[in-house]
Parts: sequence; C-alpha cells; structure tokens
Amino acid sequence: MIGAGIVGASTAWHLARRGFDVSLLDRETPKAMSDGASGGNAGLLSIGHYPLTRPGVSMRGLKWMFSRTAPLYIKPRLDRELVSWLWNFHLHCNKRHLDRCMEVLCAMGWQTLEVLEGMLAAESISCDYARDGWLDVVMKPENMAHAEAEARSLERFGYRWERIEGDELRRRDPCFTPSVAGAIHMKDSAHCAPNDLIAGLIRALPKHGVTLRFDAEVKAFRQMPSGKVTGVQLESGEVIAADAVVLSAGVWSDALGRLAGVTIPMQGARGYHMQYDYPDVDAPPSPSTGMVLHETFVAITPMVRDGKRQLRLAGTLEIGPLGEPWMRERLAMLMRGSTAYLEGLDRLKPVSEWAGYRPCTSDGMPAIGGVRSKPGLFVATGHAMMGMTLGPVTGKAMAEIVAGEKPCFDVSMLDPERFD
Repeated sequence: MIGAGIVGASTAWHLARRGFDVSLLDRETPKAMSDGASGGNAGLLSIGHYPLTRPGVSMRGLKWMFSRTAPLYIKPRLDRELVSWLWNFHLHCNKRHLDRCMEVLCAMGWQTLEVLEGMLAAESISCDYARDGWLDVVMKPENMAHAEAEARSLERFGYRWERIEGDELRRRDPCFTPSVAGAIHMKDSAHCAPNDLIAGLIRALPKHGVTLRFDAEVKAFRQMPSGKVTGVQLESGEVIAADAVVLSAGVWSDALGRLAGVTIPMQGARGYHMQYDYPDVDAPPSPSTGMVLHETFVAITPMVRDGKRQLRLAGTLEIGPLGEPWMRERLAMLMRGSTAYLEGLDRLKPVSEWAGYRPCTSDGMPAIGGVRSKPGLFVATGHAMMGMTLGPVTGKAMAEIVAGEKPCFDVSMLDPERFD
C-alpha cells in the first residue's frame, strides 16, 4: 500500500482483515498524516454530493481565474498539463456526464457510512461522529429555489431532504443571523472530527498485522519484462517485494503512477481551514450540525476535540503549482464569507490553520481498480474533496478487487486507465 490517507488506511484495514499481509508506506510522519488532506478536510461526510464537473462550472472558473479571492482560483501559467487538464475538465462539465457520475457517487454514498460506522465500532475510534445530515444554508431568498432543485434531484436515489425557512431555522438553531433566508437539510449525511478519525484508524492497523512504514518515499516500481508489477523501491534503495501494489497517494499518485507507466492526470486543488475554540464565557451559540454556506461555498462544522467545543471553517479551491506558499487572503476569506450567516464568530478563539491538496482528476471522478496493462498494480485515488466521505467504501471495494472478487459498487466508470 502506498499512501496512508483515509483511502489507503481503509484499504489496508479491509485487506488485513481478509488475511492479507499488508505493508503501508507513506512519505510523511504519523503526525503529518493526521494533519494531511484526510485530516484537514471540512469534516462533512456529505453522501450524494455533486462532483466538481457540474454544468457551467468550467465557464465560471474562467471568469474567476484572475481573482485571488474567488471560490475557485486557478493561477494563470503556461503549463501544458494544466491546459490539457482544463480542457478535459471543460468537456466533462455537462449534464450527461453529471448524470453518470451521480449514479456511481450515490451508490457509493449509501454504503460508505455503513462501512465507516462498522470500522469505528470495531476499533472504538472516538472522532465526534454524528449521522445528522448537513445544511445548505442560503442567504438570498432568490437562491432557495436553486438549493431545493439540487436536493430534489437526489430523490430518485433515495436521499431525503427538508426545506427550512429562515424563522424556523433560527428557532431550531439560534446560531443563524436574521439575514439568512433558510436552508435545505440533507438528512442522510454525517460529520466528524477528521483528524481524530484518521489518527485512530492508523493506530488500529498494527493490531491487524499491518506494517506501518512512515518516512518511506517510493522511488520506482519493480516490474518484470511483461509489465507485471512485483514491488517498489524506496528512496533509501530498499526493495519491497509484493504480489500486489495499491497506489493511493492522493495528489502525488499522478507522478508515482507515471513511474510505472500509468497516467492519471490530476491537479492539486488546495483547500484551507481555520479551527476555533469556543470561549468558556460569553460563548456564541454553536451550530447543531455541519453546513455549507450557499453563496460563499464555506463549509462549517462543529466538532469536539480533546473535550473542547470547536468550529472548523473550511473551503476554497486553489489550483496552482504544488508547494507554493499559502495565499493568506484565501485563508482570511473563510471568516469573511461566514460572519453574515452565523452569530458571534468574532468571539471565537483561533487555535490552528491548515492548507492541503485535494487530488482532482480532469473528469471529476476517482480512479479505482486494477491496471490491466500492469498486472499486480491497483489504483485508488482522485477523490477530490470527497476522500473522507468515500474513502471507507473505496477501501472495501479495493480489498474485494485485490482478492479477485466483484466489488461492492460498479467501478467500470472509474477505470484508472481511462485517461490513456
């Protein structure tokens, strides 16, 4: 296993419980892993969520391209791979592709929370998990119809929702300001403290026989003349033999896949979060569940960590070269985009801030499955902002695929070689 985020850790857990001898490799340290893309996300497990490739998104992205404070910021640069990715992304921003995506994503969504709940129960992982849905919170009355239409489109997949007008919303949850017009409550989702979830899962793996190898960066794949992958070589020169290699290294899966001759074109879309403590006195009302602010695209999640009530503000998509300095104005826009919706945010105490990369494929869908041209190599990556949500069921499906069984959902649309 290459990559110890939620997808890699879930796959390792399911493989080990099936009796496989698993080594989990990651270039980071255990602390860095819990603070990585899996731990740094919003904490909303929003099943049935739309992919990035929605109709009209690519054109809006072009308009936003030169605004450093737009919800989606693409740093202008002459880069052949970026241009190719953007063009393919544009070609997939249509309703026909969206309908195909939703068939797969909604099927995954129905299973993933049950899989996750089984993992949490089996390992006694405490991560403030609650299956209480999420709110699409709307400021402008004219936008309620759009929010309702999105929710209504999920009815055919069995997802439940409720429209809540502003006064009723404030009666149920006093945290909202008088300016909020209302919300759509998507009832079937959940929220958690993601840092604690991934840390707890990684801690549980050794008792199932998983060997954890951190600070272990993969330099090359070992291959036979036929193309069969038989292991990996680390930067240290050490060779690790394997009957199967699963690549689940997030945004770095693209570069690693090319070492084996597999192309998975991805861009790292950097997101940010700010974490706040509630004060002991004069604390504002805390939201009862997670939410996304409809007009500003900021995700807000209440969570309890180390016995303290906290609030996480997360969001933004920033596509640029990996490793560049944080854009502080994008971090600041999280609070600016939230204060009109929630009461008393200025009374919260900032405790941490974070930025990390979401692995985004050019068609908006993950790559999951075996690589036919490279027997022995399997791929599970490219979940964009949905890694924490879909990681558990992806792990279960990957274990089934490695074992030669039919996976628990249809992966034909997610073929890792579809980009070649």
